Amino acid sequence: MSFEILDEKRLFKRYVTVNNRTVKYPNGKMVDFDVFVSASNHFVTAIAFFTSTKRFRLIREYCQGINSMALSVCCGGYEPTKHSSHLNAAEFELSEECRLRGGTWVKLIPDEHPGIMEAKWAATRFTPFLVLDPEADPDAREPDVEEFIEQVDASVDEVEESALSGMMHLPSSQTVLMALRALRSRSLL
Repeated sequence: MSFEILDEKRLFKRYVTVNNRTVKYPNGKMVDFDVFVSASNHFVTAIAFFTSTKRFRLIREYCQGINSMALSVCCGGYEPTKHSSHLNAAEFELSEECRLRGGTWVKLIPDEHPGIMEAKWAATRFTPFLVLDPEADPDAREPDVEEFIEQVDASVDEVEESALSGMMHLPSSQTVLMALRALRSRSLL
């Protein structure tokens, strides 16, 4: 089945960009959609796990859409002019948001995977990472000016419950569930 993009125009841009996309359905019907896009249409997530204590490092951050603080994993955009790879973008985010560096990095999707869909109305996809046993970053990157973030150490049960209860945004929940599966498959839980 073929869905043809006939036209795409920017409607709004600040932290996010919204385009009007005109699509022709296979039956000939034409429909306009609001589509969320970004410069690369890709972002990364990262969750840190400490094997000796069996605890995660997460963040609690201000979420403007719900006007409240929420538990989250590190998350940020991949910018080809700034980052050499998706992994490099994830390393930047871990430093900036969790104040950590190094460790053993595990990409939670296969290399050939285009990235996990964020939402049906978004062109953006993300690559999730698990990082085992990172260390404190004495030269941590500064958070973005609009971010209000606190670092949080949490147990496996606390993190899993937060993901399953709907108290995290979807990319964080997806990353948590994939990280838990990876940890269990490596007999680290």
